[in-house]
Amino acid sequence: MRRDEEGSRSKERVFSERNEADAWDYTNQPPELWNQFKTDFPKGHHIRVHPILSWTELDIWEYIRREQIPIIDLYFAKNGKRYRSLGCECCTGKISSTADTLDKIIEELKNTNVGERAGRAQDNEDSYALQKLRREGYM
Repeated sequence: MRRDEEGSRSKERVFSERNEADAWDYTNQPPELWNQFKTDFPKGHHIRVHPILSWTELDIWEYIRREQIPIIDLYFAKNGKRYRSLGCECCTGKISSTADTLDKIIEELKNTNVGERAGRAQDNEDSYALQKLRREGYM
């Protein structure tokens, strides 16, 4: 999970507390200034750790290239379209793109102002959809 991926994730913390029912209180998040993290939580609470929270989409793709991590071909453009964010088939859409190599994807990201989840139907329907799901323990 990354903060830049979707709006509600910007409220997330590296050490993210969930209560006994796995619910997330996004209105009560401690600041994480100068890499000082809250790590003392009540007994019974669940903690999710997000080590790449501060990475960007570009950081991810540069890491994939550097480490030569194999990826599926859905991320590469075919007929002027490609996937940028994958989810279930019914809610994931393609974006206009000619980026058919890893280097072209990285270059495209350096020059775009279109959000990573622009092709996600649920994000276009309700900008708080994921926040509502996360509050109830999803992801």
